[in-house]
Amino acid sequence: MSLHHGGGVGMGFSQHSGVVIVADGTAEAHERLGRVLLNDPATGVMRHADAGYELAQQTAREAGLKLPMLGR
Repeated sequence: MSLHHGGGVGMGFSQHSGVVIVADGTAEAHERLGRVLLNDPATGVMRHADAGYELAQQTAREAGLKLPMLGR
């Protein structure tokens, strides 16, 4: 994980964090990359679905995301 200064973007001079995943061709890296590349956008879909956006709810259903807050 890395922590870095936002340089004045976003909310003032907020701190940001990031994750680095090494893609070295191993099966383990493939699995990790799959989780990261699914989890990050899926979190956004979940948040928007929870807020009531129909497109996000539809996308969540199509992607098979489990959304307990929507009874699924």
